[in-house]
Amino acid sequence: MATQTDIAAHLDLSDRSVRELLDKGVLPNARRGALNLDQCRVAYIRHLREMAAGRGTGPSADDLTAERARLAREQADHYALKNAAMRLELLPRADITRAVSAAFQIVRDRLTSLPARLAGPLARLSEPVEVRARLADAVNGVLVELSEERVVSTAEEHADAA
Repeated sequence: MATQTDIAAHLDLSDRSVRELLDKGVLPNARRGALNLDQCRVAYIRHLREMAAGRGTGPSADDLTAERARLAREQADHYALKNAAMRLELLPRADITRAVSAAFQIVRDRLTSLPARLAGPLARLSEPVEVRARLADAVNGVLVELSEERVVSTAEEHADAA
């Protein structure tokens, strides 16, 4: 017959861990100092096998099951994103940044060219209403040009080339 300390040494556990296993019913309980070393070893090994297989009970088993479920979700998300990228449903951030920057550059170039294009014609106009109308027409013209502009992302260029 063995004590809790003997069981702890034999299973490489702390006395506290042995007490917790006894309280949970994992180890067979007996009167003080009368624990069976072989029965406790077998019960502990079975408990570890159940935990490793995900069939155990208690907080650590719940943690293991939750972690496995989280890992499965992360793996599914990983493959879903990878597949979406291959179908060109998702584009790399760098490609999007380049396309947006190119679009803003086009807008800036078109709008900053307005004063030079309109300086001569507007100088000849005397009526503010005519100046406003000419400016509005020019801005609308630039907006129409911009709406017809096509900015191609790097991913689309690769897809078109293939």
